[in-house]
Order: sequence, then C-alpha cells, then structure tokens
Amino acid sequence: MVSETVLLEGSWYALEQAGRLIHAAVGVYDRGDPGTALALAMFGREEVGRSRILRTLADEVAAGASFNAADVTKRCEDHVRKQREGASGTTLRVVPPPSQLSKAAQARFTSAPGSPESKAARDVISAAVTSKAKRDPHDRHDMREKALYVDLDTDSKNWSRPCAIDATVAREHIQDAVGDYAFERDALRDGVIVDDFPAMAKARVKMKPAPVLLAAIWPSIEQTG
Repeated sequence: MVSETVLLEGSWYALEQAGRLIHAAVGVYDRGDPGTALALAMFGREEVGRSRILRTLADEVAAGASFNAADVTKRCEDHVRKQREGASGTTLRVVPPPSQLSKAAQARFTSAPGSPESKAARDVISAAVTSKAKRDPHDRHDMREKALYVDLDTDSKNWSRPCAIDATVAREHIQDAVGDYAFERDALRDGVIVDDFPAMAKARVKMKPAPVLLAAIWPSIEQTG
C-alpha cells in the first residue's frame, strides 16, 4: 500500500514539475512559439492538479483509507479532472459591448449598491462565473490537444495547426496557469505551510532530493497573430 508520506512527496514533486513546465512555457512563448508554449502551460496546470489530488489521497490515507500504486495512477490519469483540480479560481474576460456580460460589469460600477440594477448585474456575473467554471477544464483539455496535434477541423476540410494558435489566446491561458501555480506555491511557502499544511511541511523535511519550486514568471512579450 502507498503510504501517506509517499503521497505527500509525490504532491511536492508534482508541484515542482508544474513550475518547471510553466516556467518553460513562458520562455517558449517569449521566444515566439505560442502554440508549443500553450501546450506546456496546460501540462503544467495538470501537474498542479496532480499535486492537489495526491494531497487529497494522503488525507484519505491518514483517515484510514488504503491505496495501491494502480489506485493512485487511476486517480491521476483523467486530464479533465487534473485541469479542474489545478484551478484556484475562474477568470472572466469581459468581451466588448454590447454583450450581456459587459453590460452587467458596467452596471456593477455605475449602479448604487443594493439597487435592483446592481443585484441584477451581480446575478448575471455570478451565472457567467458558474458556467465558465464548468466549461474551463474541458476547454483547457481541448486547447492542450489543439496546441499539440495537427488535426482536421469539424468541417473535415481544413487542418488545425498548433503553429497557428492565436498568440493572444495562448498568452491568456499561460497567464492563468502561472497564476494558479503561483497561488499554490505561495500557499506552501515557509511561514505559512507549518500552520496550514503541517503534513506537507513534515514530509518535505525528509525528502531527498528536496523539491525546488521555481518562482513564478510571466510572459514579457506581447505577440500578435
């Protein structure tokens, strides 16, 4: 059976790998290859998700559950699930007017707090967040595949090419991946981890080699195309 300690070590190493992948994604993006960068960033997000899944499994073992290696592999093999677990929140990007969401965002700023207009705007934004949170893991998984493989579009007439991935779309996804990794890394920093994640802190002390969590870096070059 896989011990709690081994699962926690895996959680550390998965987060370490997430940082390496996302760090590499930013470098590749800045060198002018947004498609490959996007693929790396999506794999990095999955490793953040794997880290959280392994931590959850460790909690279950501590509570009396038992898992073998095959069980652990199975819990970590679903790409969509790892995308879901790897997200610390949902980012809404408001499209230009006259979309319903853009109108609601404007109303939140211009309406008096507690007014019917403010409440209606809040409801629209809340519904958009809920809907996007459900779609995002699947969308990110699909985006990862588009960034990796040449494939036929749904019309069966044109080819989807990773090198043609829109640079702005790639940048947005990479920024979100960096943000989620940074959130997780920050939660496990010295001075916080002992109080919030004591089991993780205890596991790290004995790990050889020790995990290295790279600092979060962000795309520095705005590209077009």
